[in-house]
Amino acid sequence: MITRRNFIRGLVGAGLAGATVRLWGDTDVFPEGCVVRRVTVPAPAGWRGKTALFITDVHFNHGFGAAETRVLSDMVRTRCADLVLMGGDFAHTPDTDLTDFFSHWSPGCPTLFAPGNHDLNGDTHGRILFQAAEGGMTVLCNQAESWNGITFVGLPSALRWSQDLSLLGGAGLKIVLGHEPDVWDRYTQPDLLHLAGHTHGGQICPLGQAMVLPALGQKYPRGDFSLPGNRKLVVSAGIGCVGMPVRLNCPPEIIQLDFA
Repeated sequence: MITRRNFIRGLVGAGLAGATVRLWGDTDVFPEGCVVRRVTVPAPAGWRGKTALFITDVHFNHGFGAAETRVLSDMVRTRCADLVLMGGDFAHTPDTDLTDFFSHWSPGCPTLFAPGNHDLNGDTHGRILFQAAEGGMTVLCNQAESWNGITFVGLPSALRWSQDLSLLGGAGLKIVLGHEPDVWDRYTQPDLLHLAGHTHGGQICPLGQAMVLPALGQKYPRGDFSLPGNRKLVVSAGIGCVGMPVRLNCPPEIIQLDFA
């Protein structure tokens, strides 16, 4: 019998004979090999010394279930995070039941959530948004909240709904949860940090190069980018999977924001 792991190894082929290859597959996609990438964020005095964890592309109920949720929750608590910023594609489909997630999610700090394309359908009453709010998350979908000198803006997936870019105005640091990274080009306001996912870092990356990238995720597939005016973009590879629940040369990733 050909296993999923052996099938993917066969796809990679002998051409990778000299390459550094790591395969995440079957039930060990998360947390094995999970990378916590730290990013320093200059912030108002009330935030200095605090940390936030940006967690995106969970795709709950697609290779990520209750057991993985317990591990994730423990990781957040171990790192003593002051805030969790939950990026889009929290669920795998707009109809996903998140009961098992919230039965095991106990991060010990507030969680802000903005939806991605997998969380939304075409109407204005998203089941995922409702479940997230019922589970204790602060849902920001074309909404903003100012906490102690930082404005957190949550925008819905640009592939599903219109984004209210008027929320990006005003003085001071703005941290934007906007699922697709390539939309950063539209966020022209100064003092803005855009946190994005969506690309999964390519997920399948033989020889370190992504084989396939999604719409609005091709220009900025992964990493940190900056422009004048204190405009920054941080793109996470996320922690879940789309398609086959396998990662090749692209481990799960959480972003830790260190406010300084």
